[in-house]
Amino acid sequence: MDMGNGLLKNFTGGRKGGFLALLAALLLLASCSPSKKADEEQNREIHGLKAEIAQLKEKLAKLETDQQAIWDLVKKPAGGPESATQMEPAPGAKPLTVSQLIAGKDRFIGTRVTVKGLVGPVLVHHKSLLLKSPEGLVEVFFGNLEEKLVQRLTSTLLDQPVTVTGMVSPAPKGGAKLMITAEGVEF
Repeated sequence: MDMGNGLLKNFTGGRKGGFLALLAALLLLASCSPSKKADEEQNREIHGLKAEIAQLKEKLAKLETDQQAIWDLVKKPAGGPESATQMEPAPGAKPLTVSQLIAGKDRFIGTRVTVKGLVGPVLVHHKSLLLKSPEGLVEVFFGNLEEKLVQRLTSTLLDQPVTVTGMVSPAPKGGAKLMITAEGVEF
């Protein structure tokens, strides 16, 4: 044991040395621990980052809401809220005339309508026909009709009014005021 104490005395330099070693260890520990000023600075940074995160979450929520609103608008027909109620004509409802359709064209664009009218004198490339009225022409595109019905339409003399059901859209350049993509034609 004397040998162990002797080594300790030599290492620490006796009582004075032990005190110095203890003081050095305390200084080392004090220098390793963060100061109050550094703690306060870190806390301020953390609070600042939390505030930024909260702001970013709010912005993200607003963006998601706006994105959903855009998707809802894309999914709705072009005619707006009125057209949603007019998408399907009521069973047994009286069809519109060509004049009524042209007069309310802004209201009917993007909606499904049933229109009754006289066929104009021109069949365009066997892909469409024109419905006529004193107010103008409406082109009826055969795109959604069965091939047999299109053949019957193009080979029959149509001197009686026809009833067309389909979606209304603005007419491409030409003499027609509106265009209907036909889903059904009765003649």
